Amino acid sequence: MSNQQNEVPVRVRPLLRRLKSALPLLPRPLPAELSAIQFVLVDRATMARVHGDFLSDSSETDVITFPYGEILVCPAVARDRAGEFDLGVDEEILLYALHGLLHLAGYDDTTLELAKEMAQAQARLLKQL
Repeated sequence: MSNQQNEVPVRVRPLLRRLKSALPLLPRPLPAELSAIQFVLVDRATMARVHGDFLSDSSETDVITFPYGEILVCPAVARDRAGEFDLGVDEEILLYALHGLLHLAGYDDTTLELAKEMAQAQARLLKQL
């Protein structure tokens, strides 16, 4: 895990421990060709730039997952949205990272039905952790 932001204090080691414990709990296996997963905590500007460069939307977002195993998470967005779901900032950051893991495991949220399935899987994982 790489913390490349300083907007929000993040307890990286406990977060990484929880993410490692989530791996065997994933409802679908990760692709066999995926040799590593890299979580990168980024600031708002970086997230907006990456969002624009790769997804043609220059707005900031919470998490971006690349199929080769890199998951970008924006703790500042997590801090802003944590209250919406009655979660603390640490839990919101964890939720975004779990969302990224589910994308790597083949989940998609491009339609309402798929997004609902993914949200349910996310909620189950968060509860198990």
